[in-house]
Amino acid sequence: MAAPLRALAWLVGLAILAVAIALAGKYGDGHIIIVAAGHGIEMSLNLAVLLLVVAFVAFYFLIRLALLAWQAPQKLREWTLENARAEARVDLASALRALFSGRFDQAEKAALRLKERKAAGAELQDLGATVAAWAAFESGEPSRAAPYLKDVGDQAADMRDASLAYVLLADGKAADALPLLNRLHDRDPRNAGVLKMKLEAELAESRWEAVLATLPAVVKTGLMPDAAARQIRQSAELQIIRKQAGRRDALLDTWRELSSESRFDPDIATAVTRALIQLGCGADAASVVEQTLERDWPANWDSGLARLYAECKAESTLAQIERAEKWLRTHARDASLLMALGKLCMRQGLWGKAQSYLEASVALTPSMDAHMTLANLMERLGKPADAARHIRRSAELAG
Repeated sequence: MAAPLRALAWLVGLAILAVAIALAGKYGDGHIIIVAAGHGIEMSLNLAVLLLVVAFVAFYFLIRLALLAWQAPQKLREWTLENARAEARVDLASALRALFSGRFDQAEKAALRLKERKAAGAELQDLGATVAAWAAFESGEPSRAAPYLKDVGDQAADMRDASLAYVLLADGKAADALPLLNRLHDRDPRNAGVLKMKLEAELAESRWEAVLATLPAVVKTGLMPDAAARQIRQSAELQIIRKQAGRRDALLDTWRELSSESRFDPDIATAVTRALIQLGCGADAASVVEQTLERDWPANWDSGLARLYAECKAESTLAQIERAEKWLRTHARDASLLMALGKLCMRQGLWGKAQSYLEASVALTPSMDAHMTLANLMERLGKPADAARHIRRSAELAG
């Protein structure tokens, strides 16, 4: 609709111009005389106006021609650059299609063509190098991926470092990936992918304190289930506890600095208790067991810790017996607690009570440890036949 209207407007305009020229020619009887250096030129007014119009048009087109000639090199450069970028975009599309289709060799070749197109610009070249690296990595050759990424410039540092860290992690080089991930985390602390890779690298490198610092941020991203996070936290805390196992004060300080949930976790408490027993700190070990088992009494009960209580040589064995017998009111059928009570009574010289507790323990759940303890008790009581019977039963359970 617009084109016919424009054509009609041009026709009307030309008709008006023709009428104006005709009227000027009919009624314009004036003359113009131009005198210069003793010579003169006389012409009609209409001819003079016509010459002025022709001169203006000629001058206008001459200026336009000069501008076009001056802009031609720049236009040529822009045209060449646009063509190069168009070809680069074709290479990028081909590389990505091949990569996501599983044709990694084709993807790498297309990406390399893009990487070599200097006229395409640094941004597209960086993308080409990155796609080539991912294609090499996915084809099972991570060692060939890293050199491609090292060609990526600093203007794409985040893309380069994140991709290189992923490749290094997958290639088992967590120590090399960790500095890259720390820099990425400093630049963008909320980057979920970087946080996840950082945690993986810290786990691989046994950086347990760093793991505990990174883990809450990873959980907030929603990339890790709570159950997995709890398991990782517990493993890290256990490793930190074990690093302090040879020093009583450091061990207890580390244990007390843990969150309440972690401090009284049975596995953590067991590790701390065993370490304290090995250091000869029986009273401290007994305190850890008592605090853990009585924290949410009786919901936080753990039979393994109850069994370990007998190995904690506190200042008063009698006080330990009284405490364990209080636990027995709620856990009367816990074989581990009964065995611990039997051992404590033996230490205190309460032979009759020791025998009753140990026999109740093996009646509920026969165990090698309980039978060997009973064998030892029978020998003390001068009953070698009964001792031999318990030794045989212990050997059967061991076998």
